[in-house]
Amino acid sequence: MTQEIFKKKNVWLFDLDNTIYSPKTKIFDQIDRRMKLFISDKLKISSDEAFKIQKLYYSKYGTTLFGLMKNYDFEPEEFLEFVHNVDLSNLKKCSKLIQQLKLLPGKKIIYTNGDFDYAKRVLCKLEIEELFDEIFDIKKSRYIPKPKIKPFQDFLQDKKIDTKNCVYFEDLEDNLRPASKIGMTTIHICNERKIKIKPFIDFRFKTIINALDMINNSIKNL
Repeated sequence: MTQEIFKKKNVWLFDLDNTIYSPKTKIFDQIDRRMKLFISDKLKISSDEAFKIQKLYYSKYGTTLFGLMKNYDFEPEEFLEFVHNVDLSNLKKCSKLIQQLKLLPGKKIIYTNGDFDYAKRVLCKLEIEELFDEIFDIKKSRYIPKPKIKPFQDFLQDKKIDTKNCVYFEDLEDNLRPASKIGMTTIHICNERKIKIKPFIDFRFKTIINALDMINNSIKNL
C-alpha cells in the first residue's frame, strides 16, 4: 500500500493504552495488577486464581470486564473506577507528539476499551486532550469491547463518517482485523521484532511518533 492514500484521509482513530503513549511507561501494567486485585477481593479467591480468570476472560471476551459481567453480577462502574485508579506520573508531555497531532487534517478520535474519565486523565497528562474531537469509550460501546467493532461502526455511521476515510492506530493486532474488514487503513504500533505483517495490517511502526511523522511528511510532499 502506497503512502499516497493518506492524502485522502480525514478521520484519525487512536487506541489509548500502549498506543498513544509508550508501553515503557508501565501504565497498563498497573491496570493489569489492579484487575487481579479486584477479582481476588470480589470473588474471595487467591491472586493466582484471580489471574487465571482475568487472562481467560480477556482472551475469550476481549476484556476481563466483559467476561466478569457475563459470568458474575459485577458492577462495571466499580470495576472501571478501581482498575483505572493508577499513577500517571510516568506520562510526560511530548512536544513532538503534540506537533504531529496538530498537523493531521480532519477529526481525531480516541477509541478505547477503557472508560472516558481515565482516557481524559491520560490525554490531559500528555497535554493533548484538546486535540481530540471525541473519546469513544467502553461505556459508549455498551461495554462491548474490541475486537468487536459493531458499536463503533454504529457510532461512525451516526456521525456520517466513511470508514474508507479512516486511519486506525492500535498496538494489538487482533483489534485491527475487523477494522480492516470494514475499510479502514490500519497501522500497527509495535516495538517488538515481528517478521511478517499480516494481511489486515497496512503499516507497522515502532512508535506513534514514527507513524505520524511518515504520514505528515507524505501528505506534505504529495
